[in-house]
Amino acid sequence: MIVVLFLRWLFGYFEFNIIGKFPERFLNLAAKNGVNLWDMKGSKGELLAKAKIGDYDILCSFAEKTDTEIDVIREFGFPYLCSKYKHRTGLLVGLIIGSLICVFLSGFVWKIEINASEGICEYEIRNELRSLGLYEGSKMSEIDITDIEMKMKTIDKRISWISINEIGTKYSVELSHEETRKNNNSKSAVSNFIANDDGVISKVSIRKGKSVVSPGEGVHEGQLIASGITEYSDGSNLLSDCEGEIYAVTKCKTVFSIPKENTAIVTEGKPIVKKQLNILGIDLPLTFIRTPDGNNAELLNKYRITLNGSDLPVGYSERVIIPYSEKQIMMSADKAKNCLLKRKKLYEVFVTACSTKKILSSFETFSENDKQYLLIVDYSIEKNICRKSYIELADQKDDISNSGT
Repeated sequence: MIVVLFLRWLFGYFEFNIIGKFPERFLNLAAKNGVNLWDMKGSKGELLAKAKIGDYDILCSFAEKTDTEIDVIREFGFPYLCSKYKHRTGLLVGLIIGSLICVFLSGFVWKIEINASEGICEYEIRNELRSLGLYEGSKMSEIDITDIEMKMKTIDKRISWISINEIGTKYSVELSHEETRKNNNSKSAVSNFIANDDGVISKVSIRKGKSVVSPGEGVHEGQLIASGITEYSDGSNLLSDCEGEIYAVTKCKTVFSIPKENTAIVTEGKPIVKKQLNILGIDLPLTFIRTPDGNNAELLNKYRITLNGSDLPVGYSERVIIPYSEKQIMMSADKAKNCLLKRKKLYEVFVTACSTKKILSSFETFSENDKQYLLIVDYSIEKNICRKSYIELADQKDDISNSGT
């Protein structure tokens, strides 16, 4: 029904009133000649109906033959709309230009939607797609989806599956992480714990496997400290994947340094703001200001225009240019020592907050040479020294086949 209404509007139709003593003769003649009339209504000796614009002349001839008159009441459709605005050429030109702009913009990518599994950075994926020619504002005719999918797997080894779908002017990118399943992650994995540093054992907490060291015992890097093979008195063995922690007190040295001569940056004058309009990847300057000579720091602010949740390939940017100069400043020993002590405290907070390490004690030594001040700190740290080492086991099927032979 909607298609019929649209076609009637496209070709035009009119509503008319049949005036006369015998309007039924007019209707019979129209039906006999195959003229389509619809929405017919009768009231007070009149008959209302609608007909196509192309049937107007033949309906007038029917009215003469049946001694009736046709009174056109209203006109509908595209032809009447064009005749109404035929003197407004600007409207027609605007309609044509607007249509051409829509057709032109439909050939560019307006939005890229990325659906990635956990562990994949969307920013990195967008940069990789941009290097392959897929970004907001790129021409759709120059995009080869199959080629981009293959190159993405080559560039980023983490991607195991990727699918790029074109939905109008939007591209939907779906990808997943490579799930590496090694034998050491399976239920049958067997592993040992070896020490990753020299130290003295302070605490042992093994949930799976068997510890071969005890508190107070000294160990060196690479030494076996827990075994995944547990032997029983009856001669049987239990194979397991070691789990747990073995803590030891270790020694480490950290050096903090700061140069005696530092470069200070001093701003000069007022910042300069350059404005640009970005259309389909092309930057159009809005302000024409000369960039000053010398050292300049730049800050770029980009703004995208969004319509109904989609980013349009039209944007606005401001480039802030800040002139500056560099000055050499000599640092005193007392100020350098205070700065180095602050760095030391920040380092200790980071170590204790971001790991299982515990700082037991520290010894500081402040020194200097020709170019820099040094703060040497000897730490005594308690940490988990377990490093897992997997044991390769022969396949049971091979053992069976070998025993059979």
